[in-house]
Amino acid sequence: MRRFFVVSSASILLLMSSLAHAGKVEDVQGAFKSAPGCGKDIPGDVALRLVKDLFMSCTPDTDVDVEGCKVKCLKKNEGKVTGG
Repeated sequence: MRRFFVVSSASILLLMSSLAHAGKVEDVQGAFKSAPGCGKDIPGDVALRLVKDLFMSCTPDTDVDVEGCKVKCLKKNEGKVTGG
């Protein structure tokens, strides 16, 4: 019974994490499609791996070199000031 619970819990967490990025996957695919000089279609699994690079690990308003394309960072600059 415990093993079933662990497997079920892991499956639910995996499903929830992929659903949390569902809209971002389409944003990444659109960014690749519209990137100057790139215009390629990328599969959903590749786009899911690139969510971190284009939404979390980059600096807003910069280009990120991924998969042979220069794609705009999709992280929003919210105008937060740090320090001071």
